[in-house]
Amino acid sequence: MNIRKIILSILLVISVTLPVNADLVWPSLYIAKGMLSIKVILLGFIVELFFVKFFTKTDWKKSFIVTFLMNLITTVLGIILIPLSGLGSEIVFDFVFHAYDKFGIGTFHWSHWLAAYLLVILINTLIEGLFIKFMLKIKLLKTFWWLLIANAISVFLCFVFYVISL
Repeated sequence: MNIRKIILSILLVISVTLPVNADLVWPSLYIAKGMLSIKVILLGFIVELFFVKFFTKTDWKKSFIVTFLMNLITTVLGIILIPLSGLGSEIVFDFVFHAYDKFGIGTFHWSHWLAAYLLVILINTLIEGLFIKFMLKIKLLKTFWWLLIANAISVFLCFVFYVISL
């Protein structure tokens, strides 16, 4: 598959998912929107830059490049994966566990928000860990925990800015 087809596919997927946001709402859509905030992007980038610099022991220039590229990839893939993970968690909560029927726990219950945030952290960590494995030849198991913490901080910042904007 050539690069034009890949770019066209990404643009088509993005164009299809954007109108859906108007009809379907669950916490991961709010998270995805918050993750695109300039404040969240800059602060998350700074947090992750320091983690990459410290744990990979690369120079600042290489740390910046790695952090920039891994966040670019995470952003592009996150446009698709974050809403899909949210839909998946809603299916698990409501259809598999019948959470609403049994406990009255609906889409915006705190447990759904927590699940959505944990999924975003895990997805970002795995994507970024695989990128670092590819780029710096560091095993995923060596990067997983510190990337998980860095992403937890970044996603927490997203949550803080979301709460402040209410």
